[in-house]
Amino acid sequence: MRSTTLTLTVLLLAGAAAPAVAQDGPPRAAQMRDRIEQAFLQRTKEELRLTDEQTERMRSVVVAWGEKRRVLEDEERALRRTIDGELRPGVAADAAVLTRSIDALTANRVAYAQSFQGEMQELAAFLSPVQRAQFLMLRDRLLMRVREMQQGRAAPPAVRRP
Repeated sequence: MRSTTLTLTVLLLAGAAAPAVAQDGPPRAAQMRDRIEQAFLQRTKEELRLTDEQTERMRSVVVAWGEKRRVLEDEERALRRTIDGELRPGVAADAAVLTRSIDALTANRVAYAQSFQGEMQELAAFLSPVQRAQFLMLRDRLLMRVREMQQGRAAPPAVRRP
């Protein structure tokens, strides 16, 4: 039952994160992100049966890599704005600006993917392969659910019965 409650809490918080960014800007989004991360780490601790030391080490790794990914996400948004600005109807695009932006966007996407690899390598120092796989699956499910909610496609979370 507690696992179900945590799951619902994380999912509900994740669903609230997208509107919070649009309505109240970065401070509220950061607060919401922190709440989601705390709930996720608590669930991860329970599901993976982590010690307090493992939990703290995981938290520092996950937070550090999450911050790096947020920087990459900000850079991608800026690059997309640059590309969108060049692709206005009726205005000739600057090929040099587009080339630089496309190259930077491609490199950004590679760096983003590599960030997950780096994070997994750091986690390997103190988590077993089974724990890392469980962590990967938990996070992937959370991220998929957040994306669904951001796109407005999500159905309400199902309540599992024990």
